[in-house]
Amino acid sequence: MLSLLLVHANQVVPLESLVEELWDDTPPKLARKTVQTYIYHIRKALREGAGDGPWVRTEPRGYRIRVGTGQLDLWRFQELCSRGRAALSEGRPGLASDAFREALALWRGPAFSGTAAGALLSAQQARLEDLRMAALEQRIEADMELGIHRELLSELKGLTLAHPLNEVLAGRLMRAAARSGHRQVALDAYQRLRAAMVGELGLEPSAEVRDLQRDVLEDVLLPERRTAAAPTDETVRPVVVPAELPPRSADFIGRTRQVAAITAAGRPSGAAASALPAVRVVVVTGGVGTGKTVTAVEASHQLRGHYPGGQLFATLHRPDGTPVAGRDALTSLLLSSGHPDGQLPSAVEDLARLFRSWTSERRMLVVLDDAGSPGQVIPLLPSSPDCAVVVTSRWRLEGLPGAVTRVELKGMSEDEGVALLGSAAGARRVARERPQAAELVRLYDGLPLAVRALGERLAARTDLLVRDLLCRARDDGQRLAVLRGPQHDSLRRVGTAHQRLPAAERELLSLLCRLPRPVRERELLRAMELSGRRTGEFDRLVESLVASHSVEITECREGLAFTVPVLSRLVLSERVRVDRRASPREVAGGSGGAGDRNPPDPAVLAGIGT
Repeated sequence: MLSLLLVHANQVVPLESLVEELWDDTPPKLARKTVQTYIYHIRKALREGAGDGPWVRTEPRGYRIRVGTGQLDLWRFQELCSRGRAALSEGRPGLASDAFREALALWRGPAFSGTAAGALLSAQQARLEDLRMAALEQRIEADMELGIHRELLSELKGLTLAHPLNEVLAGRLMRAAARSGHRQVALDAYQRLRAAMVGELGLEPSAEVRDLQRDVLEDVLLPERRTAAAPTDETVRPVVVPAELPPRSADFIGRTRQVAAITAAGRPSGAAASALPAVRVVVVTGGVGTGKTVTAVEASHQLRGHYPGGQLFATLHRPDGTPVAGRDALTSLLLSSGHPDGQLPSAVEDLARLFRSWTSERRMLVVLDDAGSPGQVIPLLPSSPDCAVVVTSRWRLEGLPGAVTRVELKGMSEDEGVALLGSAAGARRVARERPQAAELVRLYDGLPLAVRALGERLAARTDLLVRDLLCRARDDGQRLAVLRGPQHDSLRRVGTAHQRLPAAERELLSLLCRLPRPVRERELLRAMELSGRRTGEFDRLVESLVASHSVEITECREGLAFTVPVLSRLVLSERVRVDRRASPREVAGGSGGAGDRNPPDPAVLAGIGT
């Protein structure tokens, strides 16, 4: 309530607005009396503060909080932003940059963090976040007017990862990279923006951004200019401290034990840390949709204070699922570290040696997201025991050097899943249908990817009830469609993850999805024989699928049983239904031909164990 009064300082906030903020459309009978009690406690708390502090006055239609000049940081923020915009329009980028920096320094986190926001306060939160982003964009514009481009690359790369649909930030990164001589970084930024916009919005980037991409391709952008000559000697080049961690997720729920395990393994331990013979490597592993990246980012933020040398972040697969080449990944890391592009070697081995040499003198935290193999990770590892690396992967990544700790993620508990659903759709709204919400979480095995998608569906439609989604989700044929809102990126990730598997593993996984679960070992072997597959490689294929968290193994009285995680099973089963006539290799995403055998009829497969 105090937050709502302050955001409307010196204005009357109607009683009806306070009631709506506190209870939505279901106020208690004594709502007015309860509001009066809250106002009394607010007045008491303010009286115990500064003698001339703000105070709350009762008005005919509601309440008004009186705030004097200099007492509200929001006003100071807006004043500094106005000063910065004026300086920018007058051609004084230095003054503009200073004003915007001072304004942004007033922020210590999200607006009204720690406050349970209703509909009205949520709208104000969104408005203030828009103001903060506008100030950040204008501060970067002022810095670029000063000819500062190279120093902005690390910050801009982190911002574009956090805001993948922001065309302004993407354009700033493209321009800064191109004017610093890093055209590939600029083109990669455009491709990430376009993939995100087409995938999530169905839109192409604006004409301005497309024109900027053409300018980069034609190399017509002017190189960076400065009021003074940039230093060329390595000994006087300014030290760059990268800070590339993406922002924490505002709705991060649970995972207390796993985050503690990551931070314990990645944290230096005083004198013992310097005696540790190898770099600390934490592999966060789990199946598709288990929240590996968001968990790793949360833990890395808790670790960042231990690594003053900087924090680097690299994604090792592109949005279409293709792996990032080692040379590209190392080049990106070294550019973020301040190394000039023109002085970087071309061979991967030389780049890796340069990266190890640079990190050997620093206490660095490196986060490598979505790794596909040990070979992709090893060239990117520092050698110094004063550094730590957090890697996310579906695979266990056996054979990595260093002091390796593995932390496995599975589905969330029922309580955590319901809490995550409530954080996206509204805690009070979900609490009114707690049993239905719990069943909905169980149907999707508590996978954060699915639960968050369900929460977004509910948040997008206030008329939609949890029980409405539950009724559809109970039907296997509709369970996948329930997750599909206006954005399809989450489900596309499941599909691209499946495509990364070798062809033989894809075929077996597709076959498993057609069998009633769980599938016993002898049933799977018989299904392989019926579909014309060789059973001699059974152990190797199963071991590979288990290692990639594509299949889970349980024990039953008849021996081993196999289960495909719910999201993978739903996506792959849908592909089978789309084309019943496709061969096993076509269904699995391979390149089938005229010689492929037709898969056994589903009715035959369903009766294998009978």
